[in-house]
Amino acid sequence: MVPQSPALLYYLSIPSALTQEQTQFILQSLTMSDQPKAALEYFDTLSTTYEASTGGCTRELGRYLISIAPPFTADSKVLDNACGNGIIAQEILIKNPNVPLSITCVDGASAMVDLARHAVQARNGNSFATLSFDVVPGENLTFPDDEFTHSITNQGILFFKDGQKGAREIYRTLQPKGTAIITSWKSLGYIPLIHQAQKAVRPDDALFRIPISDDWYSTAHLEKTLAEAGFGNVQIHEKTVYYAAKSVGVMSGFLVKLFGQLVQGWSEEETAQFAKELRKAAEKAVVKVQRPVVGNEEEMEELVGVEMVALVAVARK
Repeated sequence: MVPQSPALLYYLSIPSALTQEQTQFILQSLTMSDQPKAALEYFDTLSTTYEASTGGCTRELGRYLISIAPPFTADSKVLDNACGNGIIAQEILIKNPNVPLSITCVDGASAMVDLARHAVQARNGNSFATLSFDVVPGENLTFPDDEFTHSITNQGILFFKDGQKGAREIYRTLQPKGTAIITSWKSLGYIPLIHQAQKAVRPDDALFRIPISDDWYSTAHLEKTLAEAGFGNVQIHEKTVYYAAKSVGVMSGFLVKLFGQLVQGWSEEETAQFAKELRKAAEKAVVKVQRPVVGNEEEMEELVGVEMVALVAVARK
């Protein structure tokens, strides 16, 4: 059975840890209205649509993670864990175009691995890097002990079926003196907007909740999880990024689409009112955002968005 939970669509903002069935549902939903016939066109369109639906927050965070990671050299062996569409790998290649490093992208959903393969290989036109892609869940990494110099799990561990096991696998596969960077969310700026719109239309309904334990919003829980996995040196800090778009209308439109299943069963009038209230809430909450265009850090784009505060753990073995 295809998953119908409204919470499922939230995973689009955190590309990781999805089942194959869930991912296929998401990708089909994003593209069913206009699927290109050519395979390359299909993946190009899907990649663009997927990226836009995330509000750019995971890429913005990924860029930051790469900036604080140890230098990438010819000896680097990188794991992009719970890779989603391969944002970490893409950004490493953009910033290190001439470095013959090795990058391995894994995700538990084959559809996401296919998308990552296309998107990452498109960034590797110079052919210096060695790339590999595999369908592997984060809790059961199929690599030898002490394999990677860098291991980055960007907004994945909080959606693993077993976060503690996933953390142990990160530790096991990291080389001695290697660095792992693992992120979770502390706060999600668009959830209050969804709640405001819900309360305006259906004040007696239970407010929508993200399907993860509240523990993952806690620095203490993330630190404890990594310490119990074996890491003795863990530093955690916060980083603010933005769920953003070209305009309030575009941003609220993405959110209506992402959380469309939330209003399943509502009347047309209620659904229209929800969209109206969501946009009204967004207009009051957004701030101006500037960030580099994907693939071209020399060009900045002007956006509006809401804050997403990440917990960033830097752990060394």
